[in-house]
Amino acid sequence: MSFSNPAAFFLLLLLIPYVLLIIHNFIKKKKLLNAFVSETAFKRLGFRSGREIGFFKASLTVLAIIFFILALAGPEWGEVFEQIDIKGIEMIFLLDTSNSMNAEDLKPSRLEVSKQLVNAIVDHFYTDYIGLINFAGTAYIQCPLTIDYEAFKLMTEASGISPDEEQGTDFSQGLKLALQSFKSSAESKKIIILITDGEDQEKRWQEYVQELRKQSIIVFTVGVGVKAGAPIPIKNDQGDITGWKKDKNGNLVRTRLDEKTLIQIAADTWGQYFRLTDVTAIDIFVKNLKSFERTALSKRMKLKKQKRFYYPLIIGIICLIFEMFLTEKKLLWKKK
Repeated sequence: MSFSNPAAFFLLLLLIPYVLLIIHNFIKKKKLLNAFVSETAFKRLGFRSGREIGFFKASLTVLAIIFFILALAGPEWGEVFEQIDIKGIEMIFLLDTSNSMNAEDLKPSRLEVSKQLVNAIVDHFYTDYIGLINFAGTAYIQCPLTIDYEAFKLMTEASGISPDEEQGTDFSQGLKLALQSFKSSAESKKIIILITDGEDQEKRWQEYVQELRKQSIIVFTVGVGVKAGAPIPIKNDQGDITGWKKDKNGNLVRTRLDEKTLIQIAADTWGQYFRLTDVTAIDIFVKNLKSFERTALSKRMKLKKQKRFYYPLIIGIICLIFEMFLTEKKLLWKKK
């Protein structure tokens, strides 16, 4: 046996002053009776002894309270399988892992702050299917759609800058893979969250906007970085900075937040654009995600303990009924 609300047992402490009050009243009543009539005379009257019936009535009241507290504690025993609907939305994060995300205009880097944002957003949800796609010049699935949030967080933390042969920034690669990754259910709400500094070098994302609109997929975009820009560090395998990225002429390359493209993508797909450095805007963003209607995405069998609170509740009510009908008047049998 287990209890769904074991804290209710602390209410039993209230019985201590209640029992003391009963004892006090019993002693006081006995003294008052003895002041008017002797014990022998009292027994010859048409009443039961207060010592007997009074104690029994008080005991029934105390028992009733105990059983009510037991019912409030929620006793459970026995188990049954229950089918429950998993309601949610399908949400895929597109995380930019190009070299520009190594920039340190956001500390410790754009990529690390972006990963913190992804996990912070996920902490607000419980039954939504979430997935992660990393992209640069090409895209790959870092974590498929899942409701295992802890596994998702581990995969997010494991995301790193794409290797040199996959460098570049191509939004179309991430959007294309996201379209392929959504489940087949047409009823569920599908959302893409694009997190990037906005420097799309291929400019082919327009090819997929029509398909996104056709499938009613909303794209929220999150701009990472500052407009002033920052140099792109070159790091070794240990994560130490060994230099700074330069162009063909040897000039230092600065990466800047390109908001114009991100605003356009969001507008074309009924989404919104948010800047990562705007804490208030991100809070509004999370509230918007919560406001979407959730539909049944899957079913699950859950082993559920059966609640048995009604047993002590019924016993407590019976005790009170007995207490109400008990009387101190002596029952006399009349001969016919």
